[in-house]
Amino acid sequence: MMKPYKLLFTSLITVLLPFTVSAQEISLSNPDAEYANRSCVLKQYIEHKTALPADCRCGNNRANTGGLNVCQRPTEVARNMGINIAEGPSFANYYNSELTGGFIDYDRNELIASVQWDAGAESKGLVVAYNLSDWSRRFISGDAEDEYGHRVIAKGPRFFELKDIQPGIDGFWYGFGYEQGKSGGGARIFRVDPETGDRSVVWQGRTAEYGQCPSGRKNIRRESQKYVQYTQQAFAIDQADGSFLLSFSNNKMGGTGIARISPDGSKCDFVTLSGRRDDGLEVGRGFDMRGPMLGLYLHNGKIYTHSSGEKTFFEIDPATGNRKALTRKAPKPPAWRRVVWDDKREVFWVSGKMNSVTVTAYDPTLNKYLLAHKSCGKRSDWEWFPLCMGGPLKINSLNYGPMWLNKNTGNLIFGQDLIGIVEFEPETGNSINRSF
Repeated sequence: MMKPYKLLFTSLITVLLPFTVSAQEISLSNPDAEYANRSCVLKQYIEHKTALPADCRCGNNRANTGGLNVCQRPTEVARNMGINIAEGPSFANYYNSELTGGFIDYDRNELIASVQWDAGAESKGLVVAYNLSDWSRRFISGDAEDEYGHRVIAKGPRFFELKDIQPGIDGFWYGFGYEQGKSGGGARIFRVDPETGDRSVVWQGRTAEYGQCPSGRKNIRRESQKYVQYTQQAFAIDQADGSFLLSFSNNKMGGTGIARISPDGSKCDFVTLSGRRDDGLEVGRGFDMRGPMLGLYLHNGKIYTHSSGEKTFFEIDPATGNRKALTRKAPKPPAWRRVVWDDKREVFWVSGKMNSVTVTAYDPTLNKYLLAHKSCGKRSDWEWFPLCMGGPLKINSLNYGPMWLNKNTGNLIFGQDLIGIVEFEPETGNSINRSF
């Protein structure tokens, strides 16, 4: 005779699941995953099985109560529940902490990320490595905390406001940051030894000791006004020669454009330049770059960036400085920062908007955008994107967080909700928390 509790359980299963759904169909996730059998039984999820360890497309799995930690909002899990995902030291509960940039080191099988924390008091920078196999973390360089308080990892000058870190062509990493409280004149480029974490300054903005691009200003009241005013939101390294690309913006002190700093920090040249300057200098033709540039990305010999002023997506020829507007003021949401090229799908992925979910794909051949949160399954142009994005990526704000494309998996990785590393599977719309 069947025991009462078993009879009740069997009855519940019969009520909740249609008799046509097999045990295999119930497993909507990777069948070897820890949470393979915990998902909403919906036809579209069955047809588009996810390879990620949990199916976070199901609203029940990301619910505040009874949900899975890997599906919920990172700050809710880490800061309110006190739970970390993956092994290793965590900065999730540091004061005002956020992921700001980074790159994937395929040789090391790691995601190398820049972190800024304690903003508003005494900003601190930290370089963190995430293992792409188990998503464990290790701290490499900068300011951190432990049970005894503040500690400094490796030697060298402090990062302060660390905005990005990128690989050089010489085996070193290069961080881009700002000196505390000097948004206009404190730009600095650091060399970081990936083996020891030791830091040194390669270049400093608006300082005569290093190469500077001139502002062209007639009336000079102090030394710093001789040079353009570098911004915080764009940094890239040209892998052809190891030079650094920075943006600058201030019509009274240099106009708006992109500067190229030599690898040794001794020289600055204009890549492209627009706006009103006392000397009337312009570099390149095309649309004006109004407002600070957001992000810099190099692809097929061209530079891609976004204008914060008129919300324009630019393609720039570094040989001539000519600026082509790929899109202007559309589609909404308009404010972007990050961009990466996807060889597999032949699109640019674009992300980054304050207080909103913004992940889009731009097809330059079709000149069309896919909005990942609502364009799925509606047009034959996007057959590879049948389901809208779900999971923690759907419910959180990117807050200008960084974005990477993992070429080994074809998935996107985001610095999500300030502190979380979230992986996104475009073919299924699924996303999960990986590390924080």
